[in-house]
Amino acid sequence: MSTSSHSKSIFLLGATGYVGGQVLLSLGVEFSSLSVRALARNLSSSKIAHLQLLHPKLEVIEGSLDDIGVIEAEAKKADIVINVAVAQHMNSVNATLRGLKIRATSSPQAPIYIHMAGTSLISYASSGELIVPQHIWTGTEFTDDILESTEFEGQLFKGACEAIVQANKTSPSVRTMILLPGFIYGIGPGIQKVTVPLRLYLGLASQAGHVGTIGPGRNVVGCIHVKDVANAVSAVLIGALQGKSIGEGINGFYPVVSKYMTSMLSVCEIIGDVFLDQGLVSESTARPIPFSAQVLEPLGPWADVMSSNHFCRSDRLITELGWSAKHTEAEPGESFHESLPKEIELSLKESALGEAFKNANAR
Repeated sequence: MSTSSHSKSIFLLGATGYVGGQVLLSLGVEFSSLSVRALARNLSSSKIAHLQLLHPKLEVIEGSLDDIGVIEAEAKKADIVINVAVAQHMNSVNATLRGLKIRATSSPQAPIYIHMAGTSLISYASSGELIVPQHIWTGTEFTDDILESTEFEGQLFKGACEAIVQANKTSPSVRTMILLPGFIYGIGPGIQKVTVPLRLYLGLASQAGHVGTIGPGRNVVGCIHVKDVANAVSAVLIGALQGKSIGEGINGFYPVVSKYMTSMLSVCEIIGDVFLDQGLVSESTARPIPFSAQVLEPLGPWADVMSSNHFCRSDRLITELGWSAKHTEAEPGESFHESLPKEIELSLKESALGEAFKNANAR
């Protein structure tokens, strides 16, 4: 969809990342009339060319998430900021909100901020065990008390989400929406092609010398194709630009999951199958076993997040904004179990993980 708001501009954080590449591609299709500026560090002619293949009209700005002066200055000029970078990076979030609040004082319409966190925000700690859900979240039932609760495992994301919600409450206000995707999969079109959790598990395997889980790995999470995640960003933005009364602030949380769930053990079993095919493990060692505390120690609180249970539905996106998880649920060849082996093979091919795993086994 091309919006008629020709004068509006977008500032994108996370363009070189896994989700960011898909979002950038979607922006070029759905919002071709809007100018897009994106932050990227360590710029080179090849990196710029890669990004502009995804969005030919893109303007790339040199900088990292730690360049808060650059981020604040760009946000001051933007009608829309989309942040699909590091969800819990407080300095960049605060810089963005400062810039947008200044923008709000000079713009006839409140600026829009779309932030991507994850279903980890409302996940239940379980140390890798499957538990009976206390509640299945849809996004409409959020309150300040729930956001401030310590019962959830996603404390890493809480500070950023609280700051974003507060920016919607205070004057001048910013229109804020927070997307909560589950386990994102699929080969991305951008510079980073494979999802972070999968790369993390492959890295742990290379360090441990075996395929493994965090705890028993029976905890579950909703899975969602990266194309459907980008489409969710577009659906929220279209709703906001068309003047729909969509949820914002404390009412602006949007889980992004499909009807399918997976256990982390299932993910690790697929890793084991691919490793077996690649000759990195034997039949007797292909089945995942829990990683040791020593291997998991560098993860810090991420180990708890990744061993928690996530129970959500995307009712709001479906009923209010017409979104569907069509790539996850309907597109041939894009299902979770069809795609994941290809992603693992790509990671092994494009990195030194396969060689590192062989070296670890040789020790």
